Amino acid sequence: MDVPPKDFYTAVLAAGAILTGFSGSFLQFRIQRESNYYRQPAISYEQNKGRDVLIGLSHFSGAFFLIICAVVLEMIFGFCLPLLALANINLSAADPKTIAAGLIAALIFLLGYFAAELVHYEILNVNLISDRREWGREWPLVISTFVVALVAAIAVHGL
Repeated sequence: MDVPPKDFYTAVLAAGAILTGFSGSFLQFRIQRESNYYRQPAISYEQNKGRDVLIGLSHFSGAFFLIICAVVLEMIFGFCLPLLALANINLSAADPKTIAAGLIAALIFLLGYFAAELVHYEILNVNLISDRREWGREWPLVISTFVVALVAAIAVHGL
């Protein structure tokens, strides 16, 4: 299908902006939750003022890593490169196949994020590994998400 480049970049820019905003909302939620696990406000009634109480329970989980990767890819391939291409800046990375491959990889990372959260909170009780450390059950999912995203990006780019 031959689509004029301007129409392609305009459509990708719109889709990429929506996807980046959607994922950015999830990332903001995760950052807020982790900051609440790190410290929380408390009120001292004796001194009649507030202060922060260190809790120190924040953690960098596999799901958090996947959502960060998804947002970075979405910003690069769904927003920056199409915007630069519309501004007639000649970049080899702004090739439609490269942009499509990057966005497909970003979507796979986003799906991996949701799957990792479901496994982490044992909503999907998949006994991948009996290790109880933070990334224990999530490691196979994180690695397979990387592999599938890479294969899909290469396959789309090679079309």
